[in-house]
Amino acid sequence: MTYLEGVRILDIGDADIVHTDTETSHANIETGVRAILASGAVPVVLGGDHSINIPCIRAFAGRPLHIVQIDAHLDFVDVRHGVRHGHGNPMRRAAEQDHVKGITALGIRNVSSTARDGYEAARAMGDDILSVRQIRKLGIQATLARIPRGVDYYLTIDIDGFDPSIAPGTGTPSHGGFLYYEVLELIDGLTKQGNVIGIDLVEVAPDYDHSGTTTILAAQILLNTIGRIAHNRR
Repeated sequence: MTYLEGVRILDIGDADIVHTDTETSHANIETGVRAILASGAVPVVLGGDHSINIPCIRAFAGRPLHIVQIDAHLDFVDVRHGVRHGHGNPMRRAAEQDHVKGITALGIRNVSSTARDGYEAARAMGDDILSVRQIRKLGIQATLARIPRGVDYYLTIDIDGFDPSIAPGTGTPSHGGFLYYEVLELIDGLTKQGNVIGIDLVEVAPDYDHSGTTTILAAQILLNTIGRIAHNRR
């Protein structure tokens, strides 16, 4: 265990993933996140597909939070082909949790994993949904003003929220995405107006990007997010 400017850093390694057994894998992830929370540290979880968000959010049970989602896709499917805990379901499962008090979905665009009924359900369950074009029209400060202030945030970042021109290494690239500084400014503002208590970053697929650009972007975003949490808390 080490410390960075008053922030506790604890690396517990990989969760034990049992291939073809999602429920056991998710249970192991939840156990790991609970252990990090018990130590007083901020969980920073790397995926993996977006379904890992489901056990991460469960681990915060009893602690009210607002989810800020950076993503190309809404991921609000209820059940598809019998699957309730896949990478198209995490925000639906999160919205069902009593301790999740709201979701702000940023960057949603193009053909999505979620059909019209999912969008309607998301809005009915309290989602605020903004596309990249809407955010650029509003500006970063006006976008941040739509997110509740002075609360605990859980930040979930799907790498396909970025434009594939800078993040091609993902399974579902979607053109018209965020650029680096847009997301960095959103995260900086978020850490100033509330408390980020958990992070996951998902859907990086290095085999789809032999240049390594996507993995470097993911690392830069995480390092800068951790740094801004430390700086703005201080």
